[in-house]
Amino acid sequence: MTIAPFTLHTRVSDALAEKPALRTLLPAFHPAFERLNHPVLGRVLPKLVTIESAARVAGVDAESLLAVFNLQGPPAVAATAALPAAARRDDPEPPWARGAPVERLDVSPLIQQGQEPFGAVMTALRGLKPGAVLALSAPFEPAPLVDLLGRRGWLAWVRWEGEVCVTSFWRPPEGHGGAVDPGAPDADTARLGQARLRAGVLDVRGLPPPEPLRLILWALDQGTPLTVLHHREPALLFPQLEARGLVWTMTKREDHVELQIHAP
Repeated sequence: MTIAPFTLHTRVSDALAEKPALRTLLPAFHPAFERLNHPVLGRVLPKLVTIESAARVAGVDAESLLAVFNLQGPPAVAATAALPAAARRDDPEPPWARGAPVERLDVSPLIQQGQEPFGAVMTALRGLKPGAVLALSAPFEPAPLVDLLGRRGWLAWVRWEGEVCVTSFWRPPEGHGGAVDPGAPDADTARLGQARLRAGVLDVRGLPPPEPLRLILWALDQGTPLTVLHHREPALLFPQLEARGLVWTMTKREDHVELQIHAP
């Protein structure tokens, strides 16, 4: 359940559900938001990003965009001020990309078909040979994915080739030269998760950070739908959920919050 005013962690799809006029208002502030009115992308993208990530995808200031989402009433387009356009991210080529074997994955067809690309990306990453690079092509900067994989030790090289954003992912080989699994939990997390997960309900109340986040991600790897009982609103979890293409509702109870997480 989304509670107004919107925050940077509000999913764009939730905001659009509460304020449908945003579909026409946002493109007046920045042309990148014309995607909201695309017959396919307009259904897929809002489910994948929060307002904060949408700002990164569009290359605009996050707080300025949040202010637009929280505007009261339907302001006239002529009275709106365009959001300042930021330069597209164009990283210099990192040393690890030079001479490394490259595997390529273009998720643009999946997005055009209305499919969520996260599973295809994770499958490709798991299949990488040690030391290899995955070059991911998409029609926009995959900001949520870069954030998620960065927390799992993956380095990213983002640049634009015309109207295509190419993001290369690489992580140093580990162990005995086997392929690196970007989402494998450690043994302690798995043991604790098994003790706290019962019939699709995961109780992380009372655990110190970062244990709640680790357990939730572990439980999601076991499958969805998932109900989470948490002692507070888990702000750091939301970017992880959007990167996986999952949707959620949140209900505030007297002494905790309850999250219902499931596929779109």
